[in-house]
Amino acid sequence: MSRSAADPDGWVASSNDDRGQLVLVSGAVVAVALLALLVVHAQLGFAGVVETTEPPPLDDVVETTDGGVEMAAAGVAGRYDWAARDAAVEDFRSRLDPALANVERAHAGEGGVALRTNDSAAAGWALRNCPDGPYREFGPCVVDDGVVVQERAGETAVVAVLVDVRIATPRSRTALTVAVRPN
Repeated sequence: MSRSAADPDGWVASSNDDRGQLVLVSGAVVAVALLALLVVHAQLGFAGVVETTEPPPLDDVVETTDGGVEMAAAGVAGRYDWAARDAAVEDFRSRLDPALANVERAHAGEGGVALRTNDSAAAGWALRNCPDGPYREFGPCVVDDGVVVQERAGETAVVAVLVDVRIATPRSRTALTVAVRPN
């Protein structure tokens, strides 16, 4: 629109060229707005394929297993002399097995978790990592059913437990062996 000096109101009817430009600019503004809406919808509106059975976080499973080992080890600490180490391991396992079963149940809806002690991995761990050396008067490490025990001051001490962790979902499988050392 333009002003004319001859018009008392100051306005003159616009020409067809001005009207065409106005329609063109309006159309461009609407197109840009629709494009912005389309981009927002594409970013926020589409969730894609949602996996309903995600595997449980591995750190959570290992941390909970670690807590079960700590509790079981605390229950047998200082209660068995070295000669009764078989009974100590039995008592330890009677405390550990329900804790491992609780971890499995806690993650049952997330795809499935299986925890088992690993005797052969424990034997290898004991061979490589059994605490000894100068200023340590410890006995040798002995492995029984995935549990590494050691004589310390004539008593049986749980040194480590090696646990196979298996996590399975319809889309993935994870398997590892964790060495859990009670404090």
